[in-house]
Amino acid sequence: MTDPAESMPAESAHILAWLREGEARFLDQVEGLTEDELREPSALPDWSRAHVAAHVARNAEAVCRLLVWARTGNETLMYHDIETRNRDIETGAGQDGDQLSADVRDTAGQLDAEIAGLPGPAWTARVRTFQGREMPASTTLWLRTREVWLHLVDLGSGVSVESWPGDLVDALLEDVTTTMNGRDDAPSWVLQATDRERIWRIGSGAADDLTYREVSGKAADLLAWLTGRSSGEGLAAEGVLPEPPPWM
Repeated sequence: MTDPAESMPAESAHILAWLREGEARFLDQVEGLTEDELREPSALPDWSRAHVAAHVARNAEAVCRLLVWARTGNETLMYHDIETRNRDIETGAGQDGDQLSADVRDTAGQLDAEIAGLPGPAWTARVRTFQGREMPASTTLWLRTREVWLHLVDLGSGVSVESWPGDLVDALLEDVTTTMNGRDDAPSWVLQATDRERIWRIGSGAADDLTYREVSGKAADLLAWLTGRSSGEGLAAEGVLPEPPPWM
């Protein structure tokens, strides 16, 4: 099989490595869960671990559809509608452990094959997410990477953001803070990483604006808090630690 890194934009090759590592770790966690553990609550409201696994499998299929769109030029939506998406997740969550593991494994393999088969020019083709955001097909790799790693934590099987590759933590912090900065109600925060020389700023004020509040801690702890994967353990703030707004 052709190495997809040969045809995709150079900056996407590193993202593909993160994606493959995340998918391998996610599958490893799912395969290690017993039937009873799969039915236990995940870290997401109203979803069992089986629901999280089924969602990740269905997401792989959805990203495949975007790449088919990029390759053929024929509009192929991620999901038909929200009802169909939710129904498919429920159906997938009802599978037994072996079936669910195979579902996660097979759909990741299908996506990898679609990535490998995408010709160079197709990576710049415009596609659209389920939320209506238009983007080049190359961005789907980042969306899938983000999805897999965050839901790896959401399985609630003992994996934390702290176990992630450090450069992935930094990249997602950049993504999350950039997204928050695009909102009219963005809070005024300075995020100071204590384990590397990095600062992330949220808000549109000047750098010396005294209304900014500083929140400090390890980069992984900052990311877990910003994305709702922790309540702020390990962080320090001026006064009471604020509650971050939804970022997606």
